[in-house]
Amino acid sequence: MASTTSGQKASYITHPVQQFSWLTIEQGYSALARRLQQAIEGGMKVLLIDGFIGVRWQEFISCLRKELEKQTRKEICWHSTEACLRTTGEIRCMLEPFLTADPVFGRLFHGTLQELWQPEQLVALQHQVEQESDGITVVYGLGASLVTSQGFQVYIDVPKDRGQQLAAQGMLCNVGEKEPAPFAEMYKRFYFVDWPMLNRIKRAQLAKIDLFVDGSGHSAPTLVSGDAFRRILHELAQRPFRVKPWFAPGPWGGQWMKEQFGLPPEAPNYAWSFELIAPENGMLLGNAELAFECSFDYLLWAETDAVLGVPVAARYGSYFPIRFDYLDTMGGTNLSCQVHPRADYIRSEFGEPFTQDETYYIVTCEEDARVYLGLREDAPVEAFKASALAARDQRQPFEITDYVNSFPSKPHDLFLIPSGTVHCSGANNLVLEISATPYIFTFKIYDYLRSDLSGNMRHVHLDHAFANLDKTRTTSWVKDHLIPQPVLVREGPDWAEYCIGDIEQLFFAIHRLEFCSLIEDETNGKFVALNLVEGQQCEIRSQGNEPVELHFAESIIIPASIGHYTLRNTGKVPCKLVKAFVK
Repeated sequence: MASTTSGQKASYITHPVQQFSWLTIEQGYSALARRLQQAIEGGMKVLLIDGFIGVRWQEFISCLRKELEKQTRKEICWHSTEACLRTTGEIRCMLEPFLTADPVFGRLFHGTLQELWQPEQLVALQHQVEQESDGITVVYGLGASLVTSQGFQVYIDVPKDRGQQLAAQGMLCNVGEKEPAPFAEMYKRFYFVDWPMLNRIKRAQLAKIDLFVDGSGHSAPTLVSGDAFRRILHELAQRPFRVKPWFAPGPWGGQWMKEQFGLPPEAPNYAWSFELIAPENGMLLGNAELAFECSFDYLLWAETDAVLGVPVAARYGSYFPIRFDYLDTMGGTNLSCQVHPRADYIRSEFGEPFTQDETYYIVTCEEDARVYLGLREDAPVEAFKASALAARDQRQPFEITDYVNSFPSKPHDLFLIPSGTVHCSGANNLVLEISATPYIFTFKIYDYLRSDLSGNMRHVHLDHAFANLDKTRTTSWVKDHLIPQPVLVREGPDWAEYCIGDIEQLFFAIHRLEFCSLIEDETNGKFVALNLVEGQQCEIRSQGNEPVELHFAESIIIPASIGHYTLRNTGKVPCKLVKAFVK
């Protein structure tokens, strides 16, 4: 198996920490209790402990209560917001239009947590808080900050990947549920209801929190002051940074990332790396001794213009519109044959603001690797649909090459995949997917009659798929428009910049920077996302910042605020970086 395109093993850092030498970080329930006691001594009588889905409230509060009652002599009354929730049945009825009968897709919920509360229970809780003026009151749970605006504000964040781990282990419930459900059902509700609903609270509280707590390690929470947290976000928006990637196995997954990145060997494979998928990534922030994690969302909310750039923010708000992720089929098998929705379809059916346009950049591959893209000109769509229906309903296999073009792939090829184009990666590719941020709206047409890692047949969405399949994306059009050749943009003695992907159907463009020693570049008022696709390592220099090192296969964001930056090769072989930006 190939190691990298230049023959070296990757020095990929799976847990990149953004360092702040001035930062004070505390850890443990005793430290948290001490900070709360200081607030009490400062005159605070109400403590509000809000948090995200993934906090194991019973354990967390039990540990905190034990420590806090050691440190204060005052009587403390504890109230959970769970008492405000409507019944599970009522909540399910309210959410039914958003969760739908589809096993994978729903519609984005634009409501609030208060809508899931019983108004009379909220009023009763607020009355209790007002009546307990002589002692100390702690209100905790989802939405605690909504009960009263007066009090010491604590927010417990839990990274989305950690929440998913807990859900898969049956240790977590969706909002308003009493028991865990199968993971796929829980994830669907996370995506369409819980995450967006609770994110609105997180965003509103960002400017108000007195204490930020990383709750990913429930045995030892990590905390920083709210002022320090906001200062970190401001400083981070002025320098290049990496988010924390995370990795997941899949039925078609390969072995390249496991071997090259030193990932835990017990997983059967790793299919995906969430390199830069803003809705799900976290950031690791620390000093020389400790680090904590927060969601990437916080930086985008706090420093929208500095990170994205004013022109991008004007179009997308605080939404980070580009994603990077790896699809590893090295030693694995083909992805499902699939298509993504048109822009109007994803808005009307699912409530998403824009659609899932994609590209495949081939980082490395074996000699037999292929990419499947666009319809064959001699293949009728009606026959394709009939074969897909027979596979779904009668388990009759067929060859996707009867209907879909097959192209050989080699390192540094780029395949463009605007929505509506049938496609998939074949076996033995390491694909860097450079795409629009939406990432779950994959309409599978054919999945080779295989099961997922739990032994269940993978669901196909033929009605959605054939409603979105663009019949004009056939062989000749694909060759002319979706498999571009590099076009030189500028060059110097030992460097060059090429445009490798820019068509009207995509809102972003992809360039490649190639250099032996160094190359200068500009953000031009918009963020830039980079990945070192060949070479060992380079460093990124920008005014007012320490050099930032980037290793082979790592992704990094250059905020719009940076302006001019320099890439300097610190390895022994030439470097190639892909650069994605909003046009």
